[in-house]
Amino acid sequence: MVRGLRVVFSPNPASRVLYSYRVPEPGARGTVTAAWTAGRLRTYLVGPGGPLVYVRWDGGGLVCCVSMRDLKVEPAENEQRR
Repeated sequence: MVRGLRVVFSPNPASRVLYSYRVPEPGARGTVTAAWTAGRLRTYLVGPGGPLVYVRWDGGGLVCCVSMRDLKVEPAENEQRR
């Protein structure tokens, strides 16, 4: 994932209950960010169920890892809707 990419949290009901830590409400918007892990600045961790992406969520400053499967790319403001 690219640092600075805008995303929307879109988990399915089953995946949401698997998080053992606080995650935002579905539909929350955030920005992919990076954290120092194992001596490197990374935007993701490789997990047993797939990549976990670091996201800084809008409003409140929550930063947490969520599954890449639970993220959708936020459309650009200037993108035309069809």
